[in-house]
Amino acid sequence: MTNAYSHCRNSFSHNGKEGNLMTQVLSIHQKNPDKRRMKEVLEIIDRGGIILAPSETGYCFIGNATNDSTHEKFLKLRPAHSKNKPFSLFCKDISQVSKLAYLTTQTFRIASRAWPGPYTFILPCSKNTPKIAAGPKRKTVGIRISNHPIIQSIMKEIEFPLLVTSITDEAELIAQDYFDESNIHDFWWTNVTEICKLAHPGIIDIAIKIDEIVPLKVSTIVDFSQEPSVLIRDGGWELDFIGIF
Repeated sequence: MTNAYSHCRNSFSHNGKEGNLMTQVLSIHQKNPDKRRMKEVLEIIDRGGIILAPSETGYCFIGNATNDSTHEKFLKLRPAHSKNKPFSLFCKDISQVSKLAYLTTQTFRIASRAWPGPYTFILPCSKNTPKIAAGPKRKTVGIRISNHPIIQSIMKEIEFPLLVTSITDEAELIAQDYFDESNIHDFWWTNVTEICKLAHPGIIDIAIKIDEIVPLKVSTIVDFSQEPSVLIRDGGWELDFIGIF
């Protein structure tokens, strides 16, 4: 890409109407993000916009978790996602996590070893948990602290958590043999342009494109809201250091 900015064109039928809307694609060097371009991303998030961003588990949608419209937009981007199934949060650090959910001493120690990284912890909600991220009856919330440089660059500049969802789900990855190492097919979920084309028109404000391929993986999910803790999903990441499985 020769220019810092380009556009994805959505040109397909949606609800009987022809979509022809533009998503701004912003090229950012992940190891040394341009401050001016990152400022634009931050302004969009602050205004309640949606960003397509790379993470250690692949491209994902992120938005302000304190803005109710973020949840509504996510449901349009992920129509197969149950309305009663909460989306997770990206947090800045463990200090922020402790304000949004309850951490026992043991969970805190484990979290200190796991984060930042591709681990989602299900924790008991606190009174400060964003309601759009809370589970049924506001009892639990899923939280991650990302170790991807783009997400970290965003998080260090904001004081609120981000709502996050992957661009597809594990079922689709399995159905298309994505985890089969012999499968060399180019999948749409690793291509920013294809993601934009297939997304609900008019929802993604900025798509961040980096100079490296972003393979889609899944996070490991551990439920610490019950005793004993339960491994909900093994994403293939290291588990021994957690010390409870």
